[in-house]
Amino acid sequence: MRKTFIAVIVFVMLAASLAGCAQSTPAASNPTQAPAQPTANTSGNTSASANNPVKVVFLITQPLSPFETDIWNSINKAKTDGLASDVKLIEMKNPTEYEQTIRQVSEDGYNVVISTFFFVHDAFNAVAPSFPDTHYVLVYEPNDKNIPNIHGILYDVQEGSYVCGVVAGKMTKTNKIGWFGGDNSPGIVKFLAGYEAGAKSVNPNITLDVQFAGTFVDPDKGHEISLALFEKGDDIVMQAANQTGLGLFTAAKEKNKLAIGVDIDQSDQAPNNVICSALSNPGLSVYKDISNSANGTWKGGTSNWGVKDGAPAAAITGLVPAEVKAAADQAEKDIASGKVVPPTTTDTGK
Repeated sequence: MRKTFIAVIVFVMLAASLAGCAQSTPAASNPTQAPAQPTANTSGNTSASANNPVKVVFLITQPLSPFETDIWNSINKAKTDGLASDVKLIEMKNPTEYEQTIRQVSEDGYNVVISTFFFVHDAFNAVAPSFPDTHYVLVYEPNDKNIPNIHGILYDVQEGSYVCGVVAGKMTKTNKIGWFGGDNSPGIVKFLAGYEAGAKSVNPNITLDVQFAGTFVDPDKGHEISLALFEKGDDIVMQAANQTGLGLFTAAKEKNKLAIGVDIDQSDQAPNNVICSALSNPGLSVYKDISNSANGTWKGGTSNWGVKDGAPAAAITGLVPAEVKAAADQAEKDIASGKVVPPTTTDTGK
């Protein structure tokens, strides 16, 4: 997310022991081992046969978050499916290592180099022109320099948020719902804008309480915010705050309230409380890039990933009544057809 993780980079600089702490040794020599044979959602416009399996490396700048775990699972699925011949996960623990590590893995012959968020944006731009045959996948960032071997992937997160807003608008019993984000950046406001529009499309009398945590790596802060929102009478709360957002699920369980997850299906965090999750589908988008690279159809540029790509907008749980799920499904169809265009900005919360 462009500027979405600004709190993380500050944290990296100030507290080397947490969330991507600093380390003096080069990250390229310190691969992190992945879970064996993880599963991933690979529905959509992908290919499961490879003309030329590729070597793939995933470079992370913090311990795996739910968003990045989804990507890593899909990278491993690509290997299982024969699209990748070799995969590696490397945690870069110091911003001074980013460009050095990207250059090293490129020299080591990795065909597809994947990383996330604005931390690595400049480093990708610096290294990619020197390795024109290597494919660089920059997740949640645009290819703003139009470098031909960089593919920037952005996400239409307002779409899944709109669908979840429909669910919240129909399921609230107090006509008061809440939302909190990691910061007030445009990438996070897209979640808020979609959620608000979806809720008000089915319940124009609804009241929405909004807060910004100012951090993406503090579950205790998310827990505190969630409790405050529940105490205000919000009976459903959505988060868009990465690790900070995990505090929502603890609070929802404690107060027996309803919660909405983000990026991936987060119902496992609180099975009796999570009604839906707004999906970014980062793993599916990266799987498609690996498939395209292996089959000779890879292209650089910038893409906006959403329901038009066959990616589901939201994961709806069994806690949602059938008539509400039908309304959510219809909202997703209307987005896919272009009948509904969820907004990406809102003045709420400013």
